[in-house]
Amino acid sequence: MRRPRLNVLRTFEAAGRNSSFSLAAEELNISQAAVSQQMRQLEAYLGAALFVRHHRRLSLTSTGQAYLNGVHEALDRLDTVTDQLFSDRQHQIVTIRCTSSVATLWLAPRLGSFQKHHPEIDLRIKTLDPDYGDRNPSGADLEIVILSDGANDPHARKLLTATITPVCSPEFSSRGLRPSEPADVLAFELIHVLGYDDDWHRWFRRHGLRDAPVPRGLSVDGSLIAIEAAQRGDGIMLGRRPFIDSYLRSGELVEAFSEPFHLHADYYLRQGPRTKSKRGRDLAARWLAGLADR
Repeated sequence: MRRPRLNVLRTFEAAGRNSSFSLAAEELNISQAAVSQQMRQLEAYLGAALFVRHHRRLSLTSTGQAYLNGVHEALDRLDTVTDQLFSDRQHQIVTIRCTSSVATLWLAPRLGSFQKHHPEIDLRIKTLDPDYGDRNPSGADLEIVILSDGANDPHARKLLTATITPVCSPEFSSRGLRPSEPADVLAFELIHVLGYDDDWHRWFRRHGLRDAPVPRGLSVDGSLIAIEAAQRGDGIMLGRRPFIDSYLRSGELVEAFSEPFHLHADYYLRQGPRTKSKRGRDLAARWLAGLADR
């Protein structure tokens, strides 16, 4: 039996992975009509439906999902063998764009493990201003972002949910200053992080203090500075887990409340539609998803 052409299988893999003919077309730099035509021809050739075409969305049939898994594995293996055998094509650069706090607190301590397993891929970390609705072109292969409420970005998939929790120094807590109820925070110095300006306002509203004035306190430009201030006992900050987990494990910071008075924020992984290092980007994306699951 004659097999489907490799370029058709790559088109199928992109369409199935993105659940979209238009996104596959953008990624492969061909027209949406070409993607649709190739998929119709592939289904006719195989004698099986691979996609369910809804009015405004696309999904895979059970046969299509099983075929996608096999095609993705085969293409990934082909790319790996190509990189191994042809050294002049081996070196790849993947750029990840995120806030400085995500880069410093979460990614930087873990980059060594990625480089150990993928020495042929150089990860470049670019930091962005903490405007989480930012959709300006960045040239990055991957972006870790918080999307604005109601945003629908077809290139983005949820990476992790951060838990936002009040934290302080253990000495601050041991002096009997630990708050027991959300209203107690009104008597404390608060540490505010520029770019997360609304966090304390949201925290107060979430925990029944909608009309209470939020104490201003210290405002700093960056989570690392806020962490240092909290460690010194300068006040209470809102830390984001898992990014501050190492400080909680070491005891350098403690949660201010014994009860879980938390907020949450969803972080998304957005893939650039065009990249020179598709395999490298996909490996980095899977690595980031693995970090988020730990």
